[in-house]
Amino acid sequence: MREEKVDRRIKRSKSMMREALMELMDEMPFGEITAKDITSRADLNRATFYLHYNNVFELLDELENEVVASFSQMLEQIEIKQGNDWEYPVVGQICNYIVENKRLCRCLLLNPRSDRFARKLTEIMKRKGMQVKEAMGLEFDPNKEEYIHQFIACGAMGMVKQWLLEGMPISKEEMTDFAMTLIRPIFNILLP
Repeated sequence: MREEKVDRRIKRSKSMMREALMELMDEMPFGEITAKDITSRADLNRATFYLHYNNVFELLDELENEVVASFSQMLEQIEIKQGNDWEYPVVGQICNYIVENKRLCRCLLLNPRSDRFARKLTEIMKRKGMQVKEAMGLEFDPNKEEYIHQFIACGAMGMVKQWLLEGMPISKEEMTDFAMTLIRPIFNILLP
């Protein structure tokens, strides 16, 4: 019983620090955020911060890794089906995820201090692209395959960043349709 209470306190403290970090990232550049800023915002003792993290970067890494794992799991669960509209559910799920995690994605993707998070998500999208290729039985020129994956993943990431930067002025349905308008000709070239 005592361990459960301690575990809940740890989870609560970490959650409060993550929330404080996101609030602060909305207000100032990440490089200016200190452990003191985080603990003041979270109304925690600085010793609590250092009990769990050596520095603010470790907290950011933990936050990024949680989102990457969640995003990866979400994409892994999307079934690839033969047919013309297999890609719509993939793009739609990505847009849904971003809308459901808008604040978190905004903080992590628009962090000018680091593009590590965007690179991690791009790698996940590339892996999904390779699964699609295998599921569809496609063969790409091995000399061009990495270019294809990079073009699609980085282009999609650029669209997402712009959408977040502008405050998501179009709905997720419109964004999904717009992304498909841009992506579908690429797939039409690639698919037999």
